[in-house]
Amino acid sequence: MFASIAIAFLLSLGIALVLLFVTKGVYPRFSPQALHILVAALVIVGSTAAGAVALVSSKALGYLDSLEAGAKNVTGQVDAVQNQYGLDVLGISASDLADGYVEGTASFVRGKLVRAKTLSIVVAIVLNVLLGLFLLNAGSKCRRRSSYSSGMEDTEDLDDVGSSSSFDDLDLD
Repeated sequence: MFASIAIAFLLSLGIALVLLFVTKGVYPRFSPQALHILVAALVIVGSTAAGAVALVSSKALGYLDSLEAGAKNVTGQVDAVQNQYGLDVLGISASDLADGYVEGTASFVRGKLVRAKTLSIVVAIVLNVLLGLFLLNAGSKCRRRSSYSSGMEDTEDLDDVGSSSSFDDLDLD
């Protein structure tokens, strides 16, 4: 279980860092602030949980297949014992009775595990897409702010045009 969480965490952290680097590459003036780091941390935690569920449900599907095969093997062995000792008087075998229950239960659990795996993958993808959109939006706002602030500096320079300068103080007469 710890290995699944560690793998999911490393994947989530890697995706978040790639998104931060992409945003920094697209908007060079972008610098992560506390809000960006907090949102990225929350997405990493959510993606880690979703990724761990996906990994564990994948492993559980493998175990389920193994258990189903083992249960069918046991009922086959019971059939062999019934035939060997003549216990199948009515023609009812253990595999006829048990295999239906085993297959029904396995298909029910398999459906739940596949649904959990699919949902957790979708949640992780959606969280990371939202993080990417959030960071790109923050980067574009940073670019707009920087162009707006440089525009403000330009207008401040225009305000100085009407005031006296060092050339006005010179007496050229």
